[in-house]
Amino acid sequence: MDLSLEEWVKHIGHKAVPIQEATIKALRQYCARENASVSELEETVNMDPGLVIHLLRLGNAKTSGSLSTDITTIPQALMILGIEQVNELPQRLPGIEKTLKDAARIRLLKTFARAYHAARQATRWANQRRDMTPEEVFAATQLHFLGEMFVAMYAPALLDQVDKMRNEKNIASEEAQFIVLGFTLDQLTAKLARQWKLPNLLLEALHPENAKFPRAYGIMLAVQLARGAAVDWYTEKTFKIQEQAAKWLEMDLPELITGTHRLAVDVARESALYGVPPAVLGLAYIPPVPKEKTGTQESESIEEQEAEICLMPQIQSLKLLLGLLTQKKLATENTYELISQVLKGLHDGIGLNRVVFARLDAENKLLKAEKIIGVDNDPLFSRFEINLEPANLFSRLLEKAQAVLINDQNRTKFWPLVPKEFQKLISTNSFIAMSIFVDEKPVGLIYADRRNSSCQLDEQAYKYFKTVCKQTSQALQRLPTLDFSHP
Repeated sequence: MDLSLEEWVKHIGHKAVPIQEATIKALRQYCARENASVSELEETVNMDPGLVIHLLRLGNAKTSGSLSTDITTIPQALMILGIEQVNELPQRLPGIEKTLKDAARIRLLKTFARAYHAARQATRWANQRRDMTPEEVFAATQLHFLGEMFVAMYAPALLDQVDKMRNEKNIASEEAQFIVLGFTLDQLTAKLARQWKLPNLLLEALHPENAKFPRAYGIMLAVQLARGAAVDWYTEKTFKIQEQAAKWLEMDLPELITGTHRLAVDVARESALYGVPPAVLGLAYIPPVPKEKTGTQESESIEEQEAEICLMPQIQSLKLLLGLLTQKKLATENTYELISQVLKGLHDGIGLNRVVFARLDAENKLLKAEKIIGVDNDPLFSRFEINLEPANLFSRLLEKAQAVLINDQNRTKFWPLVPKEFQKLISTNSFIAMSIFVDEKPVGLIYADRRNSSCQLDEQAYKYFKTVCKQTSQALQRLPTLDFSHP
């Protein structure tokens, strides 16, 4: 299927994610019993992400209107729907086995398995944080996989291409999705979530810049852990996710890893009905102890990990963005929305992998991410932050509207001015950045890179980048007020 994001949303329409035959059977048994407890039904629902999606869609549709209340948990959804509608579910909902062919069915069940695993890990961490409503975290985490579920149903081969590109070409997952689909799975999920009025916590967790919010950050970590564990528990990325989780929860890393592994065992038992290999099987593989490498071998190893494909600039997207920024009446008066359009245009139009607008926090002498594109919920990069003290490259950039390109030609000169912590954060050695001024005052900075050192930034990309940043400053100047609230 060669469809745009909007065409996918239209194609999906009001279609339901099918549920498992075991779920349909359990629902019928529940409905046939008198005085059955709601808690029993909750257990059945929680095990089937397709049913979780359906109930939250129905629940929020039922409460829409002037007196609407967000339905954010399964118990709330069951309460608002009532026993009569619950009794209709076995007849109304499609079953996976009868609806999908083998490739789509297996792909969807694998996605179900990851969604359930992620939800259990996120809920465990929420409980450790003494979250008041961990049920909301559980539901939002499962919903996070919504876009992937629909692509699995209708175009599983496209997800196979994404996996192949990620595994064989060493392309970041989000970039592989963009290359294959033309959009990311999170973008599809966000579109559907808004259309179906799904919980705000889901939308919050879909935007990496919201890693500053604990509940959203926990979901991001759990989603990435479940996806990483499904491939290999012992990669550096999976280890870093657990390392970040331990730091966030203020607990020892070995303790967190032990708890994560034990829960994976429980999840495997609980989710056996999916009929797909559970992530816990990967724990049985003990990786060999790495041998010490010489400097030459380390260099070769890094080269082997470099991406074989770099994002191609889409000049038409760049022209479209510049047209939006320079037209007489701007398409939006919301600052956040305008910045989002700019970052997407830079990502697509110039072929920049990671693009960030960092807003100036003058009081705390910091630049903090306000909007991020292209990081696939990377738990480390999502907490993008630049300390402006002591004086460094970025504090100098904020002295006036100016830009910098760091690449092979000038790295020796500029790299010592980049804060050490920031060097660790970006894990690459080339980037471009430009300060954004409004009314002759700095409001922030736009940062971009190509993630991988094999995809170097050139002068042409730098020229386009500066042009967009200058037009962005002028567009922001035309807004009645700087309003960064999310529309």
